[in-house]
Amino acid sequence: MFNSMTGPKVFIVIVWILKGAVSSMWEIKMPQEIDVISGFCVQIPCTFEIPESFTKYLNKSVEAEWKKTDVMGSTVFSSKNVASVLKGRVTGNLLSKNCTTVFQNFPAGSNDTYFFRLQGPEPLIYTFQQGVNINVHADLLAPMLSPHIDVLEVSEGKNVTLTCSTVLSCPSQQPAMHWSETLGVKIDPTIQVDEFGQMLLVSSQMFNVSPLNDGFKVSCFLVYSQDIRRPIETSITLRVLYTPQNTIALANPSGPVYVGNVVTLSCQSHANPAVKRYEWFKETENGTLLFKAQEQTLTMTVSSNVVGLYVCKAHNIHGTDQSTAVTVELKSCHCTIAPYIMCGVLTGLLILITVVDLVKYKSLLKQLKWVEDLRGPMAYATLNRTNDSSVYNEIQIMATRTEEDYVNKN
Repeated sequence: MFNSMTGPKVFIVIVWILKGAVSSMWEIKMPQEIDVISGFCVQIPCTFEIPESFTKYLNKSVEAEWKKTDVMGSTVFSSKNVASVLKGRVTGNLLSKNCTTVFQNFPAGSNDTYFFRLQGPEPLIYTFQQGVNINVHADLLAPMLSPHIDVLEVSEGKNVTLTCSTVLSCPSQQPAMHWSETLGVKIDPTIQVDEFGQMLLVSSQMFNVSPLNDGFKVSCFLVYSQDIRRPIETSITLRVLYTPQNTIALANPSGPVYVGNVVTLSCQSHANPAVKRYEWFKETENGTLLFKAQEQTLTMTVSSNVVGLYVCKAHNIHGTDQSTAVTVELKSCHCTIAPYIMCGVLTGLLILITVVDLVKYKSLLKQLKWVEDLRGPMAYATLNRTNDSSVYNEIQIMATRTEEDYVNKN
């Protein structure tokens, strides 16, 4: 195969093979990107691997350098040169293949890609091909909230975990982390290390979602004691989906209603999403529900057929809720019977008085008739027995008495 290839082609293949071999031997592990606050320090976690044949050259004389822009770029830091553009130090142990470096007061406008270089005794001189992108920010960096959304839509009864985290690009300037709301079990902030060696400040809280949490805005705050600027936060709003609840049925008017008057039944319920359908039912004598209407407000003219117990049902896509019963009842006649009772009593008294008067009148007539019947015979008999003038005078007196005198005497 090689006989058929020209000289330049063979050279390219050999270079490609050697490049692959070298790449698999010279390796560095560090974050691909780091966000930095201008004026703060920045720590670049870094470890490397070199070919076994170069290990014997890795000694205390090896110098650690950082270049920017590309592998052939200018050197901005040297562990042996205190006059470096970037001020800092290698905190890792190069003999243990740890190249972690901390730069102090990282300047604004220094956004770039930075490459690590081993500068040792020959042949241990190599710039690693993988760089780290450093982004410099003028403002404080907001924490990250997981889930990474502005509005968290969740059904009631579900367990939710909110996690707040921030990369400690400058571990010596660690912020304080706080939650605006504690809805359940909170895990205090702890320091964790990711796969690239970056330190993270992490706090979580776990809770069971209820409708009371709907609309809650939960925020995670970072407060830097070294900075007088306001705390920086990231927020998430809870949108809790739940079935209708607290469903109530109301009657207007609420008490008994006269026949022919109008009564209005209305239904109210809380739900998310909002109630899609309201239904009205009337309870039958055996306790079953008889469908009456599909509407939020039911208006009826009161009659004997209308009275009874009514319930409403509220529906949305998550379920149904039923109200307690509301009563529609009749009110008795508009009029009052008190005047009629008084009228009856007075009429009864009048009749009683009339009857008494009639009885007394009939008794009086009987007495008068009896006196008239006795008047003639009694006078004649008396005259035959005596000639006394006193008797005569008595007879004259009796003869002159009127009917009224007899009545008054009796």
